[in-house]
Amino acid sequence: MDIKDIMTVAPTTVGPETTIADAGRVMLDRHLSALPVIDRDGRLLGIVTDGDLLRRPELDTAPEIGWWRGFLTPETSARAFVRTRGRHVGEIMTRSVVTVAETTRLVDAVAVMEERRIKQLPVVNDGLLVGLLSRRDILAALLDRLIVANDGAMTDEAIATMIRTAIARSNWAPRGTVTVRVVAGVASLGGTVFSEAERNALRVLAENTAGVKSVHDDLALIDPIAGVAYGLG
Repeated sequence: MDIKDIMTVAPTTVGPETTIADAGRVMLDRHLSALPVIDRDGRLLGIVTDGDLLRRPELDTAPEIGWWRGFLTPETSARAFVRTRGRHVGEIMTRSVVTVAETTRLVDAVAVMEERRIKQLPVVNDGLLVGLLSRRDILAALLDRLIVANDGAMTDEAIATMIRTAIARSNWAPRGTVTVRVVAGVASLGGTVFSEAERNALRVLAENTAGVKSVHDDLALIDPIAGVAYGLG
């Protein structure tokens, strides 16, 4: 899947001259955590996030600025002063923005978001902002596919067969000791397992099978040392 399939097209943006009060109001009103900053031609200049507004003198959260603190140079201190006390977006925004192209695969974009610990990625084409990929977009895509998977018309026996096949292909599953029965989309797991980890994994495996509405756990846990069954689900 490419990110162009799920990204927010024409996202809400601000200009560098926008006051931080106006930018903050837009974030609150539209339930946004970030705003791309563009020039009049639509070129990406930076991004401002709710995190950029946390350290402010109005909240008594701004750090003290001085070149002698942390061995900062006067130039570095001056930049820190502007970033924590600036009144316009262009003064506090992040300029070195991590971006992606609309043809980037979603799996690669997610890897970038995890590695850089960021919640959104501006999508650019020749420097022009064409979209924004956020965690909310990814969550919405996931929910769409979960709903589609659960809406498919499948027979109970077909669902049971899919679960048994998935168990047989899993190198962690106790293949010969687990039974599967499906009635009206409810999957019942019976038999024995040898750890809580196996029990939980089997439940998740069944829940992720298309057509399964819920899972009933009838598994018995076997103590591998004593050979005694206990802890029925």
